[in-house]
Amino acid sequence: MGSNKNDMLVQFSKLTRSEIDKFCLDHGIDPSLESNVPGERTVNICPGGFLVFYTRILDQPNLRYPFTNFFLEALKYYRLSLGQLALVGVARIIYFEILCRALSYEPSLMFRRFFHLARNGDWYTIEKTQCEIALLSTTVGHTYAWKNQFFFISSCRRFMNLSSGCSSNFVFPVQS
Repeated sequence: MGSNKNDMLVQFSKLTRSEIDKFCLDHGIDPSLESNVPGERTVNICPGGFLVFYTRILDQPNLRYPFTNFFLEALKYYRLSLGQLALVGVARIIYFEILCRALSYEPSLMFRRFFHLARNGDWYTIEKTQCEIALLSTTVGHTYAWKNQFFFISSCRRFMNLSSGCSSNFVFPVQS
């Protein structure tokens, strides 16, 4: 079955309370953070004070919790929440950071020289720019079964690893 990039409004989570609790436990997410089973809500109907959290974000692009400062700065720069960025975009941010660290450089928003934000149907992604240097030749090519595996988690500073401000600074401009 082909991927539909414009199906955000019809994606409902298949996760149960016990699956969410197990996921949080397995990935070291603080049990005192409140998580909600979406039920009949889609990602664009996230309750106030919560973030959309796709479970596949921690395995397919290899994101780890707590999130790195660079990853959070990239989200903040692009004014995105976790639920807005397709997994391929997450992977490109992470791979850029890994490459920088492997070369003994501190990752920075120099990232923008090589990548830019692009619309990918209802979601956003990170695409390479037209610069002369191909920084990453390949990343995650296809991601499977991620759109219907999400839950809502309280968007406090502790979860987002922010020293100041709150994740409510991240916007969700998909709704018209």
